[in-house]
Amino acid sequence: MCGIAGIFCRDRAQHVERDLLERMARAIAHRGPDGEGFRVGAGYGLAHRRLSIVDLAGGHQPMADATERYWVSYNGEIYNFAELRAELERAGHRFATRCDTEVLLYGYREWGEALPTRLRGMFAFAIVDVQEHTLFAARDRIGKKPLYYAEVGDEFVFGSEPKAILEHPGVARDLDPVAIRQYFCLRYVADPGTAFRAIRRLPPGHALTVRDGTVRVRRYWQLSFAEPVARPVEELAEEVLERLDEAVRIRLMGDVPLGAFLSGGVDSYAIVDSMRRVGDAQVVACTVGFDDPRYDERGYARASAEACGALLHEERVSAEDMLDQGWYAATFDEPFSDSSAVPTYHVSRLARRHVTVALSGDGGDESFAGYRRYKYDVVENRIRGWAPRFLWRLFGAVYPKADFLPRWLRFKRTFQNLARDPGEAYARSVSCTLPEQLGDILRPELARLDDDPLAPVRDAWSRSDGPDSLARAAATDFETWLPGDILTKVDRASMAVSLEVRAPLLDHELVEAAARIPSTLKLAGGETKALLKRALRPRLGDALDRPKQGFVAPVKEWLRGPLGDELEAVLGDERLASIIDPGSVGRLLRQHRAGLADHTEPLWSTLCLHRFQHRWCP
Repeated sequence: MCGIAGIFCRDRAQHVERDLLERMARAIAHRGPDGEGFRVGAGYGLAHRRLSIVDLAGGHQPMADATERYWVSYNGEIYNFAELRAELERAGHRFATRCDTEVLLYGYREWGEALPTRLRGMFAFAIVDVQEHTLFAARDRIGKKPLYYAEVGDEFVFGSEPKAILEHPGVARDLDPVAIRQYFCLRYVADPGTAFRAIRRLPPGHALTVRDGTVRVRRYWQLSFAEPVARPVEELAEEVLERLDEAVRIRLMGDVPLGAFLSGGVDSYAIVDSMRRVGDAQVVACTVGFDDPRYDERGYARASAEACGALLHEERVSAEDMLDQGWYAATFDEPFSDSSAVPTYHVSRLARRHVTVALSGDGGDESFAGYRRYKYDVVENRIRGWAPRFLWRLFGAVYPKADFLPRWLRFKRTFQNLARDPGEAYARSVSCTLPEQLGDILRPELARLDDDPLAPVRDAWSRSDGPDSLARAAATDFETWLPGDILTKVDRASMAVSLEVRAPLLDHELVEAAARIPSTLKLAGGETKALLKRALRPRLGDALDRPKQGFVAPVKEWLRGPLGDELEAVLGDERLASIIDPGSVGRLLRQHRAGLADHTEPLWSTLCLHRFQHRWCP
């Protein structure tokens, strides 16, 4: 895994300063501690930081083809590069290394802008055609590897993280108020926006071309749920196992030590078990936990590791770790408030002491219907037509909020959602803070803006070709929640310690196959991941019946202790007060600390925003 950056000018007569490229590369040095490289040519400059995984002696970047017409800076892994290389060699191309980077160069020469459709893996790259003076860049289908860019006068500036682009003196650090509203509702800023007005993010499955000063962005892949297959459940279960093992096998490539993340859940256990079956070495697994047993899955992880014969390393995460602002602010150069980023960082740091590459279980919930919200959404859509919308709206208005009641009796939001169309209802179900609640957090002028912070989610629902609500919900998550939250978290937290993470369950061929499985088999009898569990039952047994917990930290409790102290101390910060209403947030904090309400989401989001501002908005 690596870090990339560069500048491409409208006119080839323009000069790119090497000093600026070096500063951009230093900003993302954590992504590639094993080396750096630069290429400055007529009207362009490329930078690269390398984390050596394959062909440790070769593979230095930026890399050129034999004619030096094409230059590439690339971040990622192409798992089918050997097959593509053989195909390109048959077409007459000759290779000088055994790394996957060269496949991009000669693949672009052979297939042009169709190149991304031939790749199986995770990637973000930029290729400069010196002769035509064009730049072509692409990001992988699922969004595992990031790519940001900004247009600064006659220059196109790009990098793996915003911090590289912010090194350019022409890039302003002004925040986008619409993005800030999105952040408080979703915990992240949705593609293609970022927290900075000047910086954009290339969405997953998209490519862009820069020619004559014009940036053209196009979509080259979209996950389709349109044609569910009609096959016996036994055949589908067998296919899932075969594809899982293949996805794991091709991700065991590399010239460095490999391991895995292991929680108490089904997905990571399935990955470690598959590694044992298709690999030829003892699996090194890593897990973290908490003192609070309600959040600690280390016992389950130990049982899974023992069953697989894996060597397990453990670490405890404490409230004091949450108070360590340095790594969090340095890592997340955009506001980001998924609290599971903290244990993800710590398990990545633990893993990096033992391996260079770790496999994760990310993606199983989206492909195989693992989230409880999918089950609730299906039920909502079944009963939506039982009564006129005005009646559901009335129920939602008169039913008490009732946070003190058991979760199954808290119907207020359900009634409110039943009065809305399915896409809007789903967008509200995935939000951590509803748009109408922003007035309790933000300054009045921000709270009153008329944009819809949930529009990216609602629009993704509308674009989906899924034949039912479960398929549409999964398609929506693949386009929003997965790249915006889950994959951003994993990329930043792992790259902060120079660890490469690979996600077999997000292999695009496996994902496409899972999208063709009928929803009734994924969520059978109200059981989440029904088909996946059926496939895994012979392998994992009763472990499949463990309660789903999620990789979360006890932030609610810690905000009633040391995290609450930190937040209270920063509420008067001038920069923070330019966005939030200190009085309103202070009231939320007092209610939370007194146990009168659970305001974890807005409080943690406010604290993360302050940490971001303190580091990136001086």
